[in-house]
Amino acid sequence: MSQYTYEHENKDTALETYEWDNVWWEQPGRNDVPRVLYIGDSISCNTRRTATSCSDGKILFDGFGTSKALDNPFLFDSIHMFAKQQKHRDAILFNNGLHGWHLDDDTQYLHYYEQTVKFLIDEFKDTPIIIALTTSVSDTEREERVKLRNKVAAQVAAKYGLSVVDLYSVSIKAADFRTADGVHFTTDGYGKFAEQIVSDLKKLL
Repeated sequence: MSQYTYEHENKDTALETYEWDNVWWEQPGRNDVPRVLYIGDSISCNTRRTATSCSDGKILFDGFGTSKALDNPFLFDSIHMFAKQQKHRDAILFNNGLHGWHLDDDTQYLHYYEQTVKFLIDEFKDTPIIIALTTSVSDTEREERVKLRNKVAAQVAAKYGLSVVDLYSVSIKAADFRTADGVHFTTDGYGKFAEQIVSDLKKLL
């Protein structure tokens, strides 16, 4: 069972029933190996926990996880406040797709997704921005929306020349590791995501 909340109901409000942020700075005293800031949701929080060990300590994964939607006026300030504490990072891994269901997928989500990518490019100058696709969910209606949002992510990534980590395909293969809520995964499932991320990042860093 996940300790993070996920809004199962369809709501028109920008804020969910519960809002949360989760931040993690992995071994801040070390600067001898590449460091990645993983910005995302509860999937990223749980994946980050195993990613550093999955890399045998050769990549350090920091995390900024949040339930904030892309149109939340405090999202950028929150990322900035956490990131400015760090001395350096070698890449940004960004995922969004399982929150902000009040945004339509064709126009609003595209607008705010691109706006967020532009912010990341400007905020983290000279740092590679890598896009992680959103993982699959069991709810059929939400699953179609996840697919649309992944198309948006791939479209924006292509426009700005950003690399993509396809966690969606991994999540389809790891469906047996999905928990009862239909959204989150077991430790073994997050291990599969971590393996894919580490494999891709070793080629990019």
